[in-house]
Amino acid sequence: MSLASTFRRIPAWLHGLLGACVLLGLLAYGAYWVDQSWPWQHFRTVENGVFYRSAQLGEDDLVDCIEGYRIKTVINLRSAIERARGGDWYAQEMRAIGRTGIRHVDVPLPEGLPPTPEQVTRLLAVMDDPASRPVLIHCEKGTIRSAAVEGLFRREYLHESGAEAFARIETWGRDLEADYPGIAAFIKQYVARRRR
Repeated sequence: MSLASTFRRIPAWLHGLLGACVLLGLLAYGAYWVDQSWPWQHFRTVENGVFYRSAQLGEDDLVDCIEGYRIKTVINLRSAIERARGGDWYAQEMRAIGRTGIRHVDVPLPEGLPPTPEQVTRLLAVMDDPASRPVLIHCEKGTIRSAAVEGLFRREYLHESGAEAFARIETWGRDLEADYPGIAAFIKQYVARRRR
């Protein structure tokens, strides 16, 4: 029996069901791709015109992002240790900054750890300044360190509770409580300045 004759013996309703499953699978994959990669990897608008976050962008993508979203400040959360590991990501970033003439701030956070009080002060000083906004923050993948700073932003500027901020932070499937409990605790327990 040939494959074609076997296929013809399948009831029509099953053909429709199989087609619907394939279509749903393609739609799910498309939604996943958009969430992960469009317009850039792990790009997220936290507050339109004020605060954005992403993974590390290449030079041209960073220029496109800066121009498209009118970014005035890029905050790099990656460390000198990461620069020493190699790759030209930092050189590309600095070329993009040079091409656009915007402000660049390094606030290196250790991988997997929340910002220190001094780093919080530094981040808030940038975000407090209306001339610095909109701000784009990034780390390597845009999922963990940038999530910590998104939590800080949500607590300070969107006046969300710890539970609200934690629930609204996008981590693209990463479990902060299980894998990065220090960052999870930072977001949930941080006390905004107006409440101190």
